[in-house]
Amino acid sequence: MRADDDWIISSLLEDLGALALARDRVSVHDLVETIGPRGFGPLLVLLAGMLILPTGMIPGVPNVVALFLILIGGRMMTGAQEIWVPDRLGRVSFSGHMLAVSVARAQRWALWLRPHLMPRLVFLVEGAVARRAIALILLLTGAVMTLVGLIPGFPFVLSLHVVVLGLALSSRDGLAALVGYTLILAEILFITAFFL
Repeated sequence: MRADDDWIISSLLEDLGALALARDRVSVHDLVETIGPRGFGPLLVLLAGMLILPTGMIPGVPNVVALFLILIGGRMMTGAQEIWVPDRLGRVSFSGHMLAVSVARAQRWALWLRPHLMPRLVFLVEGAVARRAIALILLLTGAVMTLVGLIPGFPFVLSLHVVVLGLALSSRDGLAALVGYTLILAEILFITAFFL
C-alpha cells in the first residue's frame, strides 16, 4: 500500500501490520501508541474494524470497544484532540496473529475505499457543532453496546456507522458522515425489529 501511504488510514494499517508481526500479544496501550497523533478518526476506524473483522469474535472485545467509544465521545465533547486510556484498560491484550489477519483484510477494503473518500462538505465533520454531534453519537453507541453487546451480531451492526464516521473524520469527508448518519437510522430499525 505504499503507493497510497499519504492517506492516514493506509499508513496506520501498515504500522499496525508491523506491530502485529513483531509481537505475540498486542495491548491496548500498544494500539494507542501506534495510532499516535493521527487523531480520533483512525482510532474509530480501528475500533469498529475490530468488531467487523475476526477480532470481534474474541470474548470481551465488544466491551472494550464500547468503553473506548464512551471515552472518545467524552474527550471529543470537551474539545480534546487525543485519547486518554486508563492504565487497567491499556493492559488488556490480544493475539498479534489475530490482529495481523484483521489488518490484511482491512487493507483490501482500504484500497477499494480510498478513491471514494475526499475532502467535501467539511462543515459536517469539522467545527464544534459537528464534532459534538459525533461525540454524542459515540457516547450513545458505547452505552447501547454495553447493553446488547453480548447478543451475537449486534456489535457488528453497531460498528457500521462508527467505521464510516471514522473514515469521514480521517478524510474530512462530510458526505461519508451523512452515510454514517443514515446507517444509524438503519441500525435503530434493525435493533427495534429484533426486540419487538
